[in-house]
Amino acid sequence: MYINWDVTMRFDPNSLVPSTQHGIPVPSYGNYGGVNYSAGQEGGTTPEVGSAAYLAHPPKDDLDQLFYAHDLVYQHLRDGTATVLQTFDADAKLLEGMYTLTQSEPALFANDPEALLYEAFATLGILGKIETTPGESEYLQSTLPQSEEQLLAAAAIHNFDTGLAETPGNESRSLHGAFHVFEAQFGDLLLA
Repeated sequence: MYINWDVTMRFDPNSLVPSTQHGIPVPSYGNYGGVNYSAGQEGGTTPEVGSAAYLAHPPKDDLDQLFYAHDLVYQHLRDGTATVLQTFDADAKLLEGMYTLTQSEPALFANDPEALLYEAFATLGILGKIETTPGESEYLQSTLPQSEEQLLAAAAIHNFDTGLAETPGNESRSLHGAFHVFEAQFGDLLLA
């Protein structure tokens, strides 16, 4: 169970822009899952594999490993060693990787409903980012057809409901609220 419920990132109900001031609290996952969350901290720098920082903050599980690979491409963009198109590819690989993981390792998610819940929320978040980032949706049509995007969204909604129902405690309520706001704002883009 690697959801970090106490991280202070917030989801602005009127956009996909993260906020620390207002909105619905959204947790992070492991050491690399979440907006502006890397190496176990908000605003963290994603280390290279094998570095001391990486060894101090390795991915917690296979899902966190996918988040790490995604973060690393975005870190390279900030460092000037990756392109925007490479980030578009990283988004697609993260989506496909999360879907494949839920299909190929059901035991991981059966034993950790929080992981399933977070995977679903992350899938919907990345799909929303893709649909609202100028040029990304069009670029991704060549690698991720709309029918596959719809399949990923439908699987994520199912996984979200399952993970939410099986996650104990009140913490998951923030994700439930964020999901409904997200659905109202962006659902027509994902399932059109």
